Amino acid sequence: MSQSTSEPVANPAASHLREALKASNDEELAKFLYGYSIGFAADQFIGIMTEPNQRAEFLVTIAKTYPDDWKKAFELLKHF
Repeated sequence: MSQSTSEPVANPAASHLREALKASNDEELAKFLYGYSIGFAADQFIGIMTEPNQRAEFLVTIAKTYPDDWKKAFELLKHF
């Protein structure tokens, strides 16, 4: 039985990210990693909200706690 020796197909997104990382300085890379980690953590946090109305209540709390940010987000969401 022989194994395939063909090269793996390149992932365009991974290739693009690799090139962007090579071109970035340390400060830009640190900002990217910080933003990415916050986004990843938020996705995990929201993903575990499985109780009825739990995400809706979370959004209401965000709106009450950070009304200026909520208004800005609401305006941006009108364009989706």
